[in-house]
Amino acid sequence: MTLEQARQAIVDRMMTFTGISQERIHYPNAPGFLAPAKGLWCRLTIKWGPSFIAGLADTPCTRRTGNILIQCFARPDTGDQAITILSVALLSHFEYFRIGHLECFQGQTIDAGKDADFLQYNVTIGFTVN
Repeated sequence: MTLEQARQAIVDRMMTFTGISQERIHYPNAPGFLAPAKGLWCRLTIKWGPSFIAGLADTPCTRRTGNILIQCFARPDTGDQAITILSVALLSHFEYFRIGHLECFQGQTIDAGKDADFLQYNVTIGFTVN
């Protein structure tokens, strides 16, 4: 599986997520997204990581690593229940997902804090390819 195929598989998996309207998800390379004035929204980012040798034969078998990063946003003073429910649903949707040579592992949710505009939780799920 190429890195581009892995990227597309992750985007496709996100597109099957039903815990939030697809219009509220900002996908990589998707032009024209505007953050909604009310309610939750998310941004999907794929962060590639280091490679490692998983086995030796005629040539090394190399695994590529990375993290799926989903930034979840809520407006301030709306509480954290909805964003917590969303982040748990995203973890459930991606953890241990497998397709082809893409394998997702355990994840985590981090309260990234808030500013004047948004409360932010970051959902991250590690993965390997090949």
